[in-house]
Amino acid sequence: MIELLRGEFAQEVPATLEMLAQWQDHVAVPPETVFDMISLLDRFGQAVQTVGLDGLSLYLGLIQDSTENLIAQCSVSSDSTEDVSSDFTDIGADLELCVFWLSQWVEHVLDYLEKPADPQVVERMVAHLSLNPQPIENETLLSIAEQLLITYVSDDESNSDELDLLEPATDDDVALPTDDVDPDLLNALLSDADHQLELLEHAVRRWGDGECFESEMLEAQRAAHTFKGSGYIIGLPGIGRLAHRLEDVLEYALDCLRSDVQATPAITRDVTQAVYCLQQMMGYLKGEESAPVQARAVLQRMIDWAVWIRHGEAAMVTPEPLAASGGNIIVSSMPASAGVEKSIAAEASSALKTPDAAMLRIGLTQLNRMLRRAGQSIISSERLSKLLLDTDEWLVAMQRNNQVMAARLQELDLMVNSQVSQLRIAQVDGGVFDPLELDRYDALHGLARFIGEAAHDSMELVDQARMSTAISSGILREEGYALVEQHRELLSSRMVAVKTIIPRLKRTVAQTASATERQVHLQIVGEDIALDSDVLGRLTEPLLHLLRNAVDHGIESPEDRAFQGKPEHGTIRLEFKRSGDEVVLCVSDDGRGLDLVAIEEKAIAYGLIPPGTVLSEAELQRLILHSGFSTRETVTETSGRGVGMDIVNDRIKGLKGRLDISSAYGEGSQFTVHVPARSGVAHALVVQASGDFVAIPLEQITTIVAAGLAEFTVEGENVYVSYQEQRLPAFVLGQWLNLAHLSANDVIEKEFDWIPVLVHGAKGPIALLVEAVIESKELILQDVGRLIRQLPGVVGGALRPDGKPLFLIGVSDLEYAVTTNGRLRATTQLRQRTEVERTHILVVDDAWSVRRAMQQLLQDAGYDVAIAADGFEALDRLRAKVPALVITDLEMPNLNGLDLARRVREMPQWSDVPVIMITSRTSDKHRDQALKAGVSVYLTKPYQDGELLNHVRVLCKRTLELSIS
Repeated sequence: MIELLRGEFAQEVPATLEMLAQWQDHVAVPPETVFDMISLLDRFGQAVQTVGLDGLSLYLGLIQDSTENLIAQCSVSSDSTEDVSSDFTDIGADLELCVFWLSQWVEHVLDYLEKPADPQVVERMVAHLSLNPQPIENETLLSIAEQLLITYVSDDESNSDELDLLEPATDDDVALPTDDVDPDLLNALLSDADHQLELLEHAVRRWGDGECFESEMLEAQRAAHTFKGSGYIIGLPGIGRLAHRLEDVLEYALDCLRSDVQATPAITRDVTQAVYCLQQMMGYLKGEESAPVQARAVLQRMIDWAVWIRHGEAAMVTPEPLAASGGNIIVSSMPASAGVEKSIAAEASSALKTPDAAMLRIGLTQLNRMLRRAGQSIISSERLSKLLLDTDEWLVAMQRNNQVMAARLQELDLMVNSQVSQLRIAQVDGGVFDPLELDRYDALHGLARFIGEAAHDSMELVDQARMSTAISSGILREEGYALVEQHRELLSSRMVAVKTIIPRLKRTVAQTASATERQVHLQIVGEDIALDSDVLGRLTEPLLHLLRNAVDHGIESPEDRAFQGKPEHGTIRLEFKRSGDEVVLCVSDDGRGLDLVAIEEKAIAYGLIPPGTVLSEAELQRLILHSGFSTRETVTETSGRGVGMDIVNDRIKGLKGRLDISSAYGEGSQFTVHVPARSGVAHALVVQASGDFVAIPLEQITTIVAAGLAEFTVEGENVYVSYQEQRLPAFVLGQWLNLAHLSANDVIEKEFDWIPVLVHGAKGPIALLVEAVIESKELILQDVGRLIRQLPGVVGGALRPDGKPLFLIGVSDLEYAVTTNGRLRATTQLRQRTEVERTHILVVDDAWSVRRAMQQLLQDAGYDVAIAADGFEALDRLRAKVPALVITDLEMPNLNGLDLARRVREMPQWSDVPVIMITSRTSDKHRDQALKAGVSVYLTKPYQDGELLNHVRVLCKRTLELSIS
C-alpha cells in the first residue's frame, strides 16, 4: 500500500512543484492551480490515514491549513482598504519567506514515503513544521513526531537503503523503449558503451579468477554507475535498473577485495551473466542483436544477491544457474576465460534470436563523407561525359574535313589521269614527247593515289575513334546512372522520422509555458514524415525558436485570453506534410498575432525604414526577421529579440528553404517553412538569363510557356503576362540578378524572345522572363559558404559539367530582396539588442550521455551551458568564467562532487555560487555529507525535469539578486 501511495503521489509532484515555482516568482498572486494542491493535500491525507500513516496525515493537514491561510493573507494584502489581522506574523514583509517555506513540503513527503518512520526523516519534517510562519505549539509538534515515528515495516526493511530491493522484477523494469528516446542522447550513450562494458567485463572476469585489483573494481563500479545514470536520464529503465542492481553487487565485490575474501563461484557466475545481459541490451539498441529474452530473470537474480548481501548470506547461498527457455544461459558472447564452461557458451549462442536483417552502425560524419565523395564522383562522371561529347564533336568535324579532302583528292586524281591519257595519245599519234616528262606525270599520278589512300585510312581511323567514343559514352552513362542510384541510396539511409525530435519539442513548449506563465496545448500532426537526418538536425533549433516564439509572443496570459473570450489554454499546432521533394511544416497559434502598427513604429525607431514609407502587410511582417528586432522594450533570455527569428530565417535559407509568415492581429499567426526533404540534391530547371545560366527549383515552378504564346501588356512601369486566363506580373530574371537593366518598353519590344516561367512568388504567382530553357536536371549541391548565402535569392550552388558554378535561386527571397522598400541594414541600436548574455550554468558529470542530456535540457530552457567531465576540469571552467549555478554528480574520477563542492565554498570568488548535486545515492549518509560540503540542493535519480528546472530557476534568481546587491 505504501508503494502504491508513493507511486500515486509521484505523479502529482511535477505539477505541484511547477505551481510552487510560479508562486515564488509572484508571491502576492497565488496561481489558480494552488487549489489543485489543496485538493491533493486533502485527498492524500485521507488516503494515508486509511493505511495507518496517521502522523503523515496530520503533517499534510497542517500544510493544508497553512496554505489556505497564506492564500487568504495574499488576498488581504492586495486590498489595502481592509484591515484584517493575520495568523502570520508580519506577513506583508515575509510573503516570500512563507511561500518558500511552503515549497519544501513535497520533498519531505517523498522522503517519508521512501523511508516511513525513519528518525532522520521525521526530524527534518518536524524541523520544517517548527519554521512555519504560523506558529505551532510544541505539544502539537511532539504529538506529530510520535505519530510519524511509528514503525510500519520490519526491522530488516527499515535498515535497508532502498525498499525496492525486496520488490520482484517486472517486465517494465527491463523495458528498452526507444520511441520517445532522444536519438542524440542514445548515440551519446552508445558511443561510450563499448569502453564501459569492457571495463565491467574485465574486472568481473578477473574477480572470478581471484586476480582483480581494487582499482579495477572501482572502475567497474563507476562504469555501472554511469550506465545507471544514463539509463534513468535517457528513459531506458532496462539499462538503468540492471546497472543499478549490478552496482550494488559490485560494492560487495569491492568490500571482498578490501577484506581479502574470495568470492564464491555462484556470485561471479551470476554477475558475469548480468554483464553479458547488459552487453546484449546495448547490442539491441545498436540494432545488432535481439533483446535478451531473460533480462527479467537476470535483474531478479541481482536483486536476490543484493538482499543476500544485506543479510550477510552471500557467502553461503548457492543458487541454480540462470536458464532461458530451453535451458540455455543468457549471454551475448562468452569467451572461455570468463570463468564459464565453453559448452555452456556454445549452447548460449543458440538462445539468441537472430535479427531479420543484419545492421551496422555508421557515424554520421563518415556517412556525410561518403555522400560528399559520391556527389563528387557524379560531377566527375558528368565532366567526363561532357569531354567525350566534345571529343565526338571534334571527331565529327574531322570526319567532315576528311570527306571534303577525299572529294578534292578524287578530283585531283581524275585531273592527273586525264593529263596522262592525253600525253599517251599524243605519243601514239607520232607527236614529239620527251620520255622524262612522261615519267614526271607517272610520279604525280602515284603521289595522288598515295594521298588518296592515306585520306581513306584517316577516315577509317576517325570512324573507329567515334565508335570507341560511343562505347565509352555508353559505359560512362551506365556508370553515371549507378552513381546517381548509389547517391540516392546513401541519401535514403539518412532519412529519419520527425517523431525522433517530438519529445524535445514537447519539453521545450512545456518549459517555455512554465517560464512565461502560459497555459498551452501543443498539437502535432504528421510526425511520421521522414526527413534527411542532416536537414532534421539543422531544422531542430529553428523549430524550437518558432515554438518558443509562439508561446512567449503569441499565446496570451490566461487572464488576457479570458478577457477576450478565448479559452484559457492556448493552442499551438505543429503540422508536417510532404509536398513533392519538399517538406512543409507549419507552426500556428491562436494567440494575439503580429501587431503591424507596433512593428512599423519600431522599424522607424530602429532606422530600418524611413518615416513615411508605405509597406505592404507582407513586408511589415518580414521585418521581424531582422536581427535584434522586437516590439518589446526589455530583452530576456526567453524573448525580446524576436526569439531568434533572424536565426530561424538564416538557418532555413542555409537549408535551401524559405519561410512564409501569415498573421491576423488578435487571431493568431502561422509560420510556414518549406525545406527540401533531402539535403545535397535539388531538382531544378536550368535557364539562361542575360547570357548566364541559373537554376530554379522545380517545386517553385508551375508552368513553362513557349515563346510567343503569352500576351504582354504594360501598365506604367509594370509588365504583365496573360496566359490561359491568368494575368500575372512579369519580371526579367536577368534584371533581378543585376545582369541587365531594361525598361518596360524594352521588355515589350522583345516579347517574342522571352520564355515566361510561371513560379510561386513571395506574394503569389508571378512570371519570370528568361531567354532560354536549357534543361531539367538533378543538381548535386555544394556548400556555397555563408558569404554567398547572404546574396539575395541565392540558396545553393552546384558545378556544371564544364566546371563553372551554377547557382540555385529562391524565387521568394529574391523577389522580396528586389521589391522591398525597407532598409536592409539595421542600425547600431538594433544590433545592440542582440548582445544579451544568457545565464551561465556549469554541468559536471563523468558520463558523456548524462552531460549531453543535461546540456540539452538546460539549453532548451534558455541557459548557456558549459560541461566538464570531472572536478578538476570543472575548476578550470570556473576559473575561466564564474557560473550562476553548478550542477554536479557525486561519484566522478579524479575529483568527486563532494570535494568539488568543498573547493567551491572555500574560494571567496565562488562561495556564493549554488551547487546542485544529482546522484543515485539515496542514503542519509550521502545526503548529510553533501549538505556539509556546501551543496544547496541534493537530488536523487531518477528525477523529474520540471523539478530540476524549478530548482535551477530559483537558485539562479538568487545568484542574480546577490550579484546586483
